[in-house]
Amino acid sequence: MLTFKTQFPISPSTSISEFMDCCRIWIVKSPHTKLANEIPDEIREGRFGDDHEAVSFGFFESEATCSGGVRYEKTDNDDVRWVTDVIGYKAKESFWVSIQLNVDSELPVERLEQGKRPYIVKLLMEKFSGGHDGELPVTDKPIILSDTDTELAENIICAGIGSAMPVVYVSRDQKEETIIDPSLLAKWLSGMAHVVVEPCRKFSSQIMRQVYGENVYGGAVAIYWPDGIGKWTYLPNRWNSPGALQSAITKKIRLSLLYQRLRRECTWSYLQEMISRQKLDALRASGSSNIDEYIEHFDKEISAKEEEIQRLEAELVRARYSKRETRSSNGEKEHSIHLETSESDLYQGEQLGLIIDSLKKAAESSEPHSRRRNIFDALVASNDNPGDRDEILDRLKELLRQYTAMTTSVRVEIEALGFTIYEEGKHYKLLFQDDTRYPFILPKTGSDWRGGLNAFSDLKKKIF
Repeated sequence: MLTFKTQFPISPSTSISEFMDCCRIWIVKSPHTKLANEIPDEIREGRFGDDHEAVSFGFFESEATCSGGVRYEKTDNDDVRWVTDVIGYKAKESFWVSIQLNVDSELPVERLEQGKRPYIVKLLMEKFSGGHDGELPVTDKPIILSDTDTELAENIICAGIGSAMPVVYVSRDQKEETIIDPSLLAKWLSGMAHVVVEPCRKFSSQIMRQVYGENVYGGAVAIYWPDGIGKWTYLPNRWNSPGALQSAITKKIRLSLLYQRLRRECTWSYLQEMISRQKLDALRASGSSNIDEYIEHFDKEISAKEEEIQRLEAELVRARYSKRETRSSNGEKEHSIHLETSESDLYQGEQLGLIIDSLKKAAESSEPHSRRRNIFDALVASNDNPGDRDEILDRLKELLRQYTAMTTSVRVEIEALGFTIYEEGKHYKLLFQDDTRYPFILPKTGSDWRGGLNAFSDLKKKIF
């Protein structure tokens, strides 16, 4: 069972020898290994150990590329087998690394643990960070945007940076603070995702139109997936502590990366296939007639291809059942329901909030202690989050309560809430997030406080 997978670029100036030595140090410096004295320095190929614990090194080099890696296998006291693959593939201007952790047992077990993130990820990031994933540097520190980085932020949100790793985007609240510690989160997610922090609360308003309202703001955090396949939003009101939110984000990233396809060149099967093919070519070039050697290398190449087929089949199975799979990190089951929609949120938490409001009403009208009531209550308890609706309505009500004319300050406040204002004769036409389906007419001069509150009531019914 695959429990961890990631791939990321390291500094292209890193040599394959330096990478291989880092893999060796990871093994020999581990307090849990018995192989420390068996593995020689400057190792490139070879297998060491026994059926209980073993490590295999592989290396391949051609005119334009080279790759190397290690497979570390260990069986614990419960007869559970852990296999970690660390593969590096170096081309002229790039150096990509992949890391996979698999766990399985020949004996029936109630549950297999996921295991911790392999320590080699931290080692590689500390020693060789500096590669670029599209437009973003790969680092274990947060990327703090400046006031002039609006184009970069827009490209991140709209999947225009050409990255392979997901991006965790952290917005600032009204106090110009973040609800999590970006530096700590970047450490937790190093080698798995980028952590990007906006410079100020105003920055969100500057980019909102350009990204069609897909950005988070007001302290919310979002994961933006590469290739524009979607986002995952974390609204601030739902979390009791920064630690709980950081854990949830890390868990989501780790689980989602299990379904990401690795580069073919960054797999153990590809490395073994290239090594066997190179040795076969060398045998042919030497004119050797040793049939046993040919058979040995052919068998290794076939074995590598079979492993690659098994890997791809496993990826298909995971993709097929990904929406139905039970997620679990602490033994408690968490089930997800996925709803398709053609609408986008006009403000954070809009559609989820409307669904939860409807579920609350449905729960109240259901028979107490019935199955229907229990399902509704469970859905509300797991997903209840007001989003930004209440905050927008509170600010809008206070603004329209005192409305008598469209002064500069009133215009700025209304536009800050997401409205576009158009002048039409004796009235103003307001469009929320520029959605032309829901125009709202506001007179240029207000009669009294009742007129403003009536306008607020009508606007609330139409849009919120």
